[in-house]
Amino acid sequence: MAPLREDALADVGLGWPVVRRALHEIGRRLVAAEAVADEDDVFWLRMDELEAAVEALDSAGRGPADSRAAVAERKATWRARRAAAPPLTLPVGGGLKILGIDFSRLLPGHRDDGSADVIKGVPGSPGRVSAPARIIHGPDEFGQLRQGDVLVARITTPAWTSLFALASAIVTDVGGPLSHSSIVAREYGIPAVLGTGTATERLRNGQQVLVDGEAGTVTPAHS
Repeated sequence: MAPLREDALADVGLGWPVVRRALHEIGRRLVAAEAVADEDDVFWLRMDELEAAVEALDSAGRGPADSRAAVAERKATWRARRAAAPPLTLPVGGGLKILGIDFSRLLPGHRDDGSADVIKGVPGSPGRVSAPARIIHGPDEFGQLRQGDVLVARITTPAWTSLFALASAIVTDVGGPLSHSSIVAREYGIPAVLGTGTATERLRNGQQVLVDGEAGTVTPAHS
């Protein structure tokens, strides 16, 4: 089988907007049939449920099944799981040994800088910056970040990369030297402290913080 050409791979991505428009049209028809509460709820249906709903919409004799309760339950489960705090390491409480070497002493919770006010993490990118903290929980809050803010997040993914051009430093609850936050921070030349575990809970929006990317510490200013 011949490999796909680069332009052919690009064409694959062009189909997604068309698919989304088609699904939104199905969603609008399901709302009209009182099968879902909102057209975007179509994305909460499983493939077999979606296929059955489309067949029912095409049938003059029966309407699609009422999926409103199922969608509401799935949304509630998603919200609950989204709010869960991930452990710093797995297995939980099982230590961290690699090739017989115990690395647990290097984790933030096992380091001591002599101050309970200092948030300890893993050094990810060198440098020191003092700037206001901006806690961002997800893409819907991206617009809150201002030029020069310290980006504070649970974790970042490639979708967050555009924020690194605005941020003066990065602080995350989860991550390490090879995580997305650390690698991109080094590319932008800004300090990063990862794996703090509690930064998003202990810091406040607008609070002045000193980020030390070499020491792996975040020191909040007290008003």
